[in-house]
Amino acid sequence: MELRISQIAVYPVKSLGAIYPDQAELVTTGFRYDREWMVVDEDGIFVTQRRFPQMALISPEVTEAGLRLTFPDDSTIVAPLVNEGSPVSVQVWQNSCEAVDQGRAAADALSRFLAYPCRLVRMRASFTRKLGASYGERDSGMSVGFADSSPLMLLSEASLEDLNARLDTPVGMDRFRPNLVVAGGSAYQEDGWKRIEIGELRFRVVKDCIRCEIPTIDQETGEKGVEPMETLESYRAGPLGARFGRKVVHEALGSVRVGDAVTVLA
Repeated sequence: MELRISQIAVYPVKSLGAIYPDQAELVTTGFRYDREWMVVDEDGIFVTQRRFPQMALISPEVTEAGLRLTFPDDSTIVAPLVNEGSPVSVQVWQNSCEAVDQGRAAADALSRFLAYPCRLVRMRASFTRKLGASYGERDSGMSVGFADSSPLMLLSEASLEDLNARLDTPVGMDRFRPNLVVAGGSAYQEDGWKRIEIGELRFRVVKDCIRCEIPTIDQETGEKGVEPMETLESYRAGPLGARFGRKVVHEALGSVRVGDAVTVLA
């Protein structure tokens, strides 16, 4: 069966909602604007749905005017597209990064919504967060934004269909926050992929995506449960945790479109 891209997702702010374009441009860090912003606490440590599930309910949009965040009560704030200026040091996992604070209005709105003091930052344009050693080829010119570790994450529709067949209540693809969704083929086919081509661009499929508790959060309600992680852990367990999806690094810059053919090269 022919493989193709059925969905592209971009997450401008780490752990907030997604946007779903018909095509997206690849820059050195992955899709343009993907995880380019991040919410941090007063110490500059990253804040995610792991601690505040309701972050899923904030919808981002990137416009010429700036980054617009829409809250569940339909209130909005707009942060100008500023990613140069005096750097602030922020932390995502073990990495210290240079960022630019996005101002008091964004900080106040997020702090009110989460009932926790925090700020919005954007990765400084002149800063490069290098890929970890496990991704190899560190001289490839590719890097990563505020994503956990890789520029892109891929998952197939067939894998989600297999998981949902094991659940009492099916879950949506948005629980797993992939950048690239592949239609066609068989469940867990991506486990064996090493290199693929999407359209005319090539990608390295590097390693499994080990799942934390975020897939237990309903991305439409912000409510947290136990599934699908209990089921995933029953049949997809690995040394580091349940495996679902694959982490990907692009080998060239260009654009990916919904409908692009996916060819497995290795």
